[in-house]
Amino acid sequence: MANFLDPRLKLKYIKFYFGELYDYDKAQLLTKKVKDNLVSLYEFYFKADEVVDDNRHKQDVNDDIDDMEVNVNTLARFKRHLQEEDNVENRNEVERYLVNGCEDPNDDKLYILGWWKINASKYKILLKVAHVLAIPISQWLPNQPLA
Repeated sequence: MANFLDPRLKLKYIKFYFGELYDYDKAQLLTKKVKDNLVSLYEFYFKADEVVDDNRHKQDVNDDIDDMEVNVNTLARFKRHLQEEDNVENRNEVERYLVNGCEDPNDDKLYILGWWKINASKYKILLKVAHVLAIPISQWLPNQPLA
């Protein structure tokens, strides 16, 4: 999964490597599973971010408007509706990430965390997934297998 979020490798490396290890059908199936798992993680964080935005919006409305009656739920639903209309931008960060080409695989100077920092505005939710999947090397001991 971590290779998926390396901008030099993305899904292309995973697909290539599975193709080296397994027959075509199994390689395709495993590649799809990896992608589906990342999309599921992305959707989880997208929904969690949506709830935070709704709560933040409710607080802003309550702070700014005391005397007016505003149906915050209607505004939140409208915001969700607008996001659904813009699905290509909002829900498909994974697809946009994959469509954009890989960085040079031979670039040993590419600092992956720096790349994510630079591209944070393009991949807001996917960045959260990357943070969750990042394993600090200091937490891994050489005599322990990577999980």
